[in-house]
Amino acid sequence: MRGQDYEAGIHLHQRFLEKQPKNGLAFYHLGYAYGQTGDRLNEVSYYEKAVALGFFGDRIFFNMGMAYGELNQPERSIRAFKKALEIEPDSADNHLGLALAYQGNAEDKLAEEEFVKTISIDPAHPDARLYLAMLYADGGHLQKAAEQLRKLLEIHPSHRPAREFLERIEGE
Repeated sequence: MRGQDYEAGIHLHQRFLEKQPKNGLAFYHLGYAYGQTGDRLNEVSYYEKAVALGFFGDRIFFNMGMAYGELNQPERSIRAFKKALEIEPDSADNHLGLALAYQGNAEDKLAEEEFVKTISIDPAHPDARLYLAMLYADGGHLQKAAEQLRKLLEIHPSHRPAREFLERIEGE
């Protein structure tokens, strides 16, 4: 796994689970390995098995939320991120994940609230500011979008996507 040979990691974890079928950590690692290969169905299946065995941690729920988002299952994604936040409420990444899940479910107001929470926890979080700017722009709030992009560029001056997006907004 450390060497990023996920196919070998999958094989070794499966063999390990034949001997230790109640090892939640191994199920989590197996889910993670499947996620790294792009197999989201197996990824969430093994995360769910790990949770059923009592393996809890905000990272498993964060990863589960991201995988469900990629499977276009926003309700499950939202539930997973909420669980991650129950465990680690001050995680900027968990709030960002929930914001993205809300956005994927067309719940823009809730997404905005979570993006703002992410930024309040980590003002330098580039993804939160960029996605919030996109949300504002999609809603026709170009001034708010430009404000987020300017703040992002103050913190990360070489952030090319933010610069290009700001130039497009200012050109309108």
